[in-house]
Amino acid sequence: MSRLVRCVCTSSATLLQQGVRWKVPAGKRPFRTFPALRDVKASQGVLYKDLVVGVPKETFHNERRVALSPTGVQALVKQGFTVQVESGAGEESQFSDVQYKEAGASITDTKGAFGSDLVLKVRAPGMTEVDLLKPKSTLVSFIYPAQNPELMQKLSERQSNVLAMDQVPRVTIAQGFDALSSMANIAGPWILAANHFGRFFTGQITAAGKVPPAKVLVIGGGVAGLAAAGAAKPAALEQFKSFGAEPLEVDIKESGDGVGGYAKEMSKEFIDAEMALFAKQCKEVDILISTALIPGKRAPILIKREFVESMKDGSVVVDLAAEAGGNIETTRPGELHVHKGVTHIGFTDLPSRMATQASTLYSNNILKLLKAISPDKEYFHYEPKDEFDYGTVDHVVRGTLVMKDGQNMFPSPLPKTLPPPPVKQKTVAELKAAKAAEVSPFNRTLTNAGVYTTGLSTCLALGLVAPNVAFTQMVTTFGLAGIVGYHTVWGVTPALHSPLMSVTNAISGLTAVGGLVLMGGALTPSSLPESLALAAAFVSSINIAGGFMITQRMLDMFKRPTDPPEYNYLYILPGAAFVGGYGASVAAGYNIEQMMYLGSGMCCVGALAGLSAQRTSRLGNTLGMMGVAGGIAATLGGLKPSPELLSQMSLAMATGGTLGLTIAKRIEITDLPQLVAAFHSLVGLAAVLTCVAEYMIEFPHLDTHPAANMVKTVAYLGTYIGGVTFSGSLVAYGKLQGVLDSAPLLLPGRHMLNAGLMAASMGGMVPFMLSSSYGTGMGCLLGVSGLSTVMGVTLTAAIGGADMPVVITVLNSYSGWALCAEGFLLDNSLMTIAMNRSLPNVILGGYGTTSTAGGKPMEIVGTHTEVNVDQFGIHPVAGRMPGQLNVLLAEAGVPYDVVLEMDELNEDFPATDLTLVIGANDTVIVMKRTLGVGYAAVDNPIFYKPNTAMLLGDAKKTCDSLQAKIRESYY
Repeated sequence: MSRLVRCVCTSSATLLQQGVRWKVPAGKRPFRTFPALRDVKASQGVLYKDLVVGVPKETFHNERRVALSPTGVQALVKQGFTVQVESGAGEESQFSDVQYKEAGASITDTKGAFGSDLVLKVRAPGMTEVDLLKPKSTLVSFIYPAQNPELMQKLSERQSNVLAMDQVPRVTIAQGFDALSSMANIAGPWILAANHFGRFFTGQITAAGKVPPAKVLVIGGGVAGLAAAGAAKPAALEQFKSFGAEPLEVDIKESGDGVGGYAKEMSKEFIDAEMALFAKQCKEVDILISTALIPGKRAPILIKREFVESMKDGSVVVDLAAEAGGNIETTRPGELHVHKGVTHIGFTDLPSRMATQASTLYSNNILKLLKAISPDKEYFHYEPKDEFDYGTVDHVVRGTLVMKDGQNMFPSPLPKTLPPPPVKQKTVAELKAAKAAEVSPFNRTLTNAGVYTTGLSTCLALGLVAPNVAFTQMVTTFGLAGIVGYHTVWGVTPALHSPLMSVTNAISGLTAVGGLVLMGGALTPSSLPESLALAAAFVSSINIAGGFMITQRMLDMFKRPTDPPEYNYLYILPGAAFVGGYGASVAAGYNIEQMMYLGSGMCCVGALAGLSAQRTSRLGNTLGMMGVAGGIAATLGGLKPSPELLSQMSLAMATGGTLGLTIAKRIEITDLPQLVAAFHSLVGLAAVLTCVAEYMIEFPHLDTHPAANMVKTVAYLGTYIGGVTFSGSLVAYGKLQGVLDSAPLLLPGRHMLNAGLMAASMGGMVPFMLSSSYGTGMGCLLGVSGLSTVMGVTLTAAIGGADMPVVITVLNSYSGWALCAEGFLLDNSLMTIAMNRSLPNVILGGYGTTSTAGGKPMEIVGTHTEVNVDQFGIHPVAGRMPGQLNVLLAEAGVPYDVVLEMDELNEDFPATDLTLVIGANDTVIVMKRTLGVGYAAVDNPIFYKPNTAMLLGDAKKTCDSLQAKIRESYY
C-alpha cells in the first residue's frame, strides 16, 4: 500500500502538460482537464535531453533563496534535462555545490547559468542580467510585469519567453504552483511583531498583577493574513472565525474576489467606508499586520499617516506588502524604523530569513509548474491559448505566460467560463421564512395519525377478505417478521453489508422448500410440474450452499493474528439437537412442523442480528445455516416422502449444494461480490419455476379451492417478481464481472418501453384471473415470465456499473417478496418468516442517503481508514458492493479493529497529517461518466464544490490508463 501511495503521489506531478497540442485518434474521447491520460504524444517541442536548465545565484539585496534545490535538480535530471548551477547559488540556503553535483548538476559561472535554455530564478533579473540571457530562452521567476515595464521591454528585446510565478492563477488545479502562497505562509509576521512588542500577546493574571492581552488587527484575508490571525489567536472553525478572530465588516456590501483567485480593487465608496473603520481601529489596537495586494498594481494605501500617529506608543505595524510599495503610508520598504513611537517592520526579505525552507518550497512550485504545463515524457512544449475554461491547465499556462518570443502577453484574457459561485449564506429573513415553512407539530402529528389509521384499517380489511384462518395466521407471521427484520438490519455495521447481502441471499434459497413440496414421482419426476419443482430445488440448493460459503470466506478474511482461537464447530451441538430432535419426534409420531418453522425463522433472524457486529458475525452465519437446515428438515418431515422420492430430493439438493460449494471455494476473492449477484439470479429462477409448477398442479382444484383467487394472484405476482430478479441479477453480475459494458444502456424510448412492459405484465393479470381455461392461464403465466425477464434486463442495463450495489440490494428485497409469495401459495409460514428484511431499511442503512422532494441528500456517513498505518476505513458504498473494499483490506491482512465508523474518527482529523480519500463520492478528483444523479436520484454536493475536479469518462478505463502510465514510468 505504501508503495502505491508513493507512486500515485510521485507521479501526480507528471500527469499534466503545458499546452500540448493533441491529435485525438478517432473513436477516443480526450480528457480535457488531465491530458496526460490521453494516449497521444506532443506534436512538437524540444527533447528534454537537448535543453539546458540554468540556476543563477540571486544578487538582490538580502536575497538568500535559490530557485532550485538539489532534490529539484535530481527530478529534472531524471526527466532528461541537463542542469547547471552557478557556483555558490545555494550557499545562503545551506545547499552546497557538492550537493548539487551529487544530484546530477554541473557547476558553472554566471554567464553559463544565464546562457541556458531554461533559466530558473527567484527575483526578477536585473537589467545587466537580462543582457546575459540567451535569445529566445525561457525565464521562470517572479516578474511583477505591471510594476516593471522597463524590465518587460528589455526581455522583449531578447525575444524571451517568460513564465511569471507571481501570475499563476489561484485556481484549484494550480495550488501546487502558487509560489506567492508558499512564500507568504512562511513570512512569520507574528514572530517579528512579538519580538518588537513590549509585552505578551496573550493576557495573563500573575501574582505581580494583571497583563491585558494585545489587540491585533490583520488586514487582508489571504494566506499570510490567515496565518497571522491564526498565530495571534489559534482555534478551529473556518477562515478568520476559525481562529477565534473577530471579523470587521463595512456597511457597504461588495465582493473583493478578483480574477484568478486574487483580490480586486474596491470601489471609492467602499474604500471611504473602510478608511473610517481603520481610523477607528488604529486608536485601539496594539499590533497591525497588513497583507493586502492587488495583482499587477502597487499595493493600496490602507493605513494613512494620521492613522499611524493616532496609535499608542509601543505599537507595532508589520507591512507584508512592503515589497509592492506597502499598505501603510509610513512604511519604508526593506527597513525597520520607528515613527511617532510606532515600530514599523517593512522587510521585503521575510521568506529569505528561512532560506532553506523557502527555497525548497519554491523549487517544488517550479517543478510542479513545469511538469503540469509540459507532461510529455520526451518533449518540452507548451502552447498558450487565448480561449480557455476556468480552472484548466490552459488557464494556468495562459495566466502564467507573460511573454512569448518577445511578445508581451500580459495581462491574460478572462476565461470563457466563470468560476463556481460561492455558497450564499442565508439571511435572517430567509432563515425565519424557512422555519415558518416547516411542518407544524400539529400537522406532523396529524400525518402520523393518518399513517397509523391506514395501517390498522388495512389489517381489518385483510381480516375481512381472508379466505381462511391459515391466511390470517400467515399474514400475522409476515407482518411480525417484517418488523423484526427491519429493526435487525438497521443495526448492521456498514462494514459488514457485503456479508449481510450474502447471508440474506443464502436464506432466500429457502425457495428450495417450494420445490420440495411440489416434487413427486419416484427416483425421477413423473410429470412436467414435478420436473419444474426438481429444477427449483436444484438451483435453490446451489444458492444456499454457495451463499453461506461466500459469507464464511468474507468473514474469514477479517481474522486478526491476535484473535483468540475459535471453536465454531461446537455449534454443531445445537444444530444436531435441533434437526436430530425433530427427526426423533417424527419417528415417535409427533407433528411439530410449525414449531420447527418457528425455530428456523428465529435462527434466520438471529443470522441477521449476528451480522450486526464483527464479534458475532460468524455465529450469525452459523445460525443462518441452522435455520435453513431446520426448515428443509421440517419440510421433509411434513411431506413424509417415499424412499424413492426422498432419494430424488436428496440427490437434487446434494448435487446442487456441492456445485455451489465448489464455485464459491474456487472463485477469486475479489469476485465474491458479483458471485452473490449470480447466485441471486437462481432465487428468481426458482420462484418462477415454483409458481408455474404450483399453478399447473392446483389448476384442477381451483374450482373448489376456498382461496382460489389468492392462489392465482400470488402465483402471477411471484412469477413476475421472480422473472425481474432472475434477469436483473444476471445483468448486474455481467456488469460487475466485466462481461457486459458497465456503461448505462440508454435505449431510445426506454421509458416508454418499460412502461409498456409493466402495463402488459399487469394487464395480463386480468384474463388470468377471469378465465377458467388452463391454456389461457398458462399462456398468461408464460407471458408474464417472459415480459418480466425482458423488463429486468431493460431496467438493470440502463443503470451504470457504479450503481450496481444499489440494484443488487433492491433485487435482494425482490427475492424476499418472491419467497413470501411462495409461502402464501403453499401455506408455508417458514417462507413468510424468511422475508425478514426491508427494502428502504437495507438501502438507507447501507448508504446513508435518501432522495427528498428537494433532491437534498442526507448527511453522508461511513467508515474511514488512515494509511501509515494507524487506521483504515472505507465508505460503505466504495467498491462494487457495499463494503467490498473492506474485503480487499482484509485480504491484505488489515485487522478489523482499525476500521472505524466515520463519526468515531471525525475528531481525529485536526491531529492528522495526511488523509488519503479514495472513492467516487469523496475525492477531490471525481471520475464519473456524467454529472447525472444516478440510480438513487440524489444530487451529490461533492461535484459542485470549488475544490472538486470532475474527470468525465469511464472510470475503469481511466484507472487502467493511469496504472499503465505509472508502470511505464516506475517499473
